[in-house]
Amino acid sequence: MSSIKNVVLAGASGNLGPAILKALLDSSKFNVTVLTRHESKATFPSAAKVVRVDYSSLDSLKSAFQGQDAIVSTLSALALSDQTRMIDAAIAAKVQRFIPSEFGSDLQNPKARALPVFAGKVEVQNYLVEKVKSSPDFSYTIIRNGFFLDWGLQVGFILNTKDFKPTIYGSGDQEFSSTSLPAVGQAVVGVLSKAAETANKVVYVEEIALTQNKILAMAKKLTPGKTWEPVQGDLDAMKAASDARLQKGLFDDETFIPYIFMAGFGEGYGGKVQKVDNELLGVKRATEADVEAILKTVIQG
Repeated sequence: MSSIKNVVLAGASGNLGPAILKALLDSSKFNVTVLTRHESKATFPSAAKVVRVDYSSLDSLKSAFQGQDAIVSTLSALALSDQTRMIDAAIAAKVQRFIPSEFGSDLQNPKARALPVFAGKVEVQNYLVEKVKSSPDFSYTIIRNGFFLDWGLQVGFILNTKDFKPTIYGSGDQEFSSTSLPAVGQAVVGVLSKAAETANKVVYVEEIALTQNKILAMAKKLTPGKTWEPVQGDLDAMKAASDARLQKGLFDDETFIPYIFMAGFGEGYGGKVQKVDNELLGVKRATEADVEAILKTVIQG
């Protein structure tokens, strides 16, 4: 397998995309091309080449992928048809590696894999597994990183500090893996730099394992004199409510977000990574002091 030099990033203007783009550019290892839709108003660093494409057109994607070695997708999980079309275009253009938009929960875990919110991601993974069987020069890597540490704290997903009334799911002592957006970017660089070692594999990264109660204790330490009033969240009841909404044809955040909470905080759903590939990918561990620093900026606004 030849080394990877020319890399395309699709979805560079979302939550994760900018961090991956920065990591790719900062590494100075790759010639980076950003894919963007024709109607997009997003701007990107001058060091990256920008190519406008029609994601609904196989020919448009094939043209954009000519001469490229790897495709990294951070497209929305809802863009299932776009990702499968990108895979077809990548194979047609003789691209070596495809990293799908699979970042996050461990969908190798059967219970997490069965959650409806991940159906699109599972379908993309299955599609890749089948395609490599008939395309020996094509390969994939799937990156699992747990919750996004910095983003998850900033938006209140891991622990909502607003009004000092966070929701604690279950006992609050369930460990989960978490990785910051920049560290996920480094994981992508690591995968592309170690192409042979990561071909057709699922790799795992984790900056730090946490619990909600541990984060709450940090938050209390940072806010002396403040009274915190945690609210109990029942994951099983939330999942049942989401199941009922699905039966009614309600496909929205209120339906799907509880499933993500279940994947991260639910017992037996693989929220805590058991074996990590940090060393292979060059991802450093974070400390509790690092978490406190993020939490401090969130609480102080």
